Amino acid sequence: MVRHWKIIAALGALPVVAGMAGLLLTGGESGGPPSNEPCSLIAAYGGIFEVPSGVEVEVSDDNRPGLLDRVHACVESELSEDASTRYRQMAGTLTGSDRSSTQQAERNFVEIELAAAIAATDAAEQQRQVARRLARGRLEFDEIVKRQGASSVLKDSGLDRDRVKYRNSVAAYQKSCVDAGVPVPGPLATDPAWTFGGELDAEADRYFFRADWNDAEVWTYRSAASDGFCVMLVRRKANKEEQYAGTICTDRLQTNACFFDNVVYDGSGTKRIGWEDFKKRDFGELVHPKDGQDFCNMCHLGNNPFIVHPETTLGKVVKSMYAADVPNSQKFEFVGLGDEPSPWFNFDPIVPPSPGGCFTCHGLPKITSGRFCAGIVEIAANRTMPPGHWPSEPQIGAPWFWPDSNGCFSGDLAPLADYFPSLVKLQSVCSGNVEKICQAR
Repeated sequence: MVRHWKIIAALGALPVVAGMAGLLLTGGESGGPPSNEPCSLIAAYGGIFEVPSGVEVEVSDDNRPGLLDRVHACVESELSEDASTRYRQMAGTLTGSDRSSTQQAERNFVEIELAAAIAATDAAEQQRQVARRLARGRLEFDEIVKRQGASSVLKDSGLDRDRVKYRNSVAAYQKSCVDAGVPVPGPLATDPAWTFGGELDAEADRYFFRADWNDAEVWTYRSAASDGFCVMLVRRKANKEEQYAGTICTDRLQTNACFFDNVVYDGSGTKRIGWEDFKKRDFGELVHPKDGQDFCNMCHLGNNPFIVHPETTLGKVVKSMYAADVPNSQKFEFVGLGDEPSPWFNFDPIVPPSPGGCFTCHGLPKITSGRFCAGIVEIAANRTMPPGHWPSEPQIGAPWFWPDSNGCFSGDLAPLADYFPSLVKLQSVCSGNVEKICQAR
């Protein structure tokens, strides 16, 4: 969701490999941590997680077949009796052989796709995404489908019938927001609760997006009924049709959050609309967050749903909306998206090594996601945080404000020593490695 609220790290696509032998087989019976739930795996945060524990599953060649079996069992459990009969009939038309381990794994993968398309449930769709992540790439998926002679079967199953799946869930999502004390604003052009918060152009390079997006502003909204609030970040670029107006809304104490973008349904797909059009739109016309496919949950984590630098204009505007009694140690929850289990969840906060440093202002989550760690924490530390101490742009040859493998920092960074323990803790959480304290050299 709302790319303009977050850093997009150049992480690249998942690797595409030539064969399935290194992906879906080579032994192993276990599919990760034990679970009593048939559909307890989700694809999120660049990895595969157990829910509701939030434990990330370390995928290897040894456990990949077991994980695939769990996914297969889940999607088959989602089929009604009639759908199950249809599924068996269609699966029987596949032409791929089942003789080798590789071919068995490929058949398993294709049957997951087929069952998920026929079941047409949120849980089945989540399992399809898990299977695709196990197969590591869309290109390999297409090759598997071709080898298994499954193209026509998947087409007949309705796999590509509609590119949007949550159109009918918008009203339910927005009701869930309101029930949680999170406001759903009216159109910006007609709802008097909207307030202009100021131009951000002079600090465009401080808001996790490139400085050539030099037309930016912020709007705020306060609900008289619930005292919940919204902040909208608007980003435009001269002579460019694409514009962004992303809105994050939360209850008064920032325990729940809802996300909206200037994207509407258009036939069987979606389209992003311009600022002038968006201002007149009711929020009920905007797409469900999951149909927007912006993955707000990748980066908006921790003790509040906003990602802002405290000393910037945007940070001050957002902070002015906060309730005074929100501790750093709390975490917000994503308002339910209609999924069971939900693919969007927040992580427990890191217990800081000391009350100072980064944790003075931030409640950061325990997550090893490459996108959050590399795309938020590391870049923020090396670009604009801590405020007042670091240049607005990285300098060639400047020391990297991140601990080395021994937990040590460049001597040039000595004035920032109060932040070292926090950064060592963050590196340990992000890497999954034991925390190392720098020894005197």
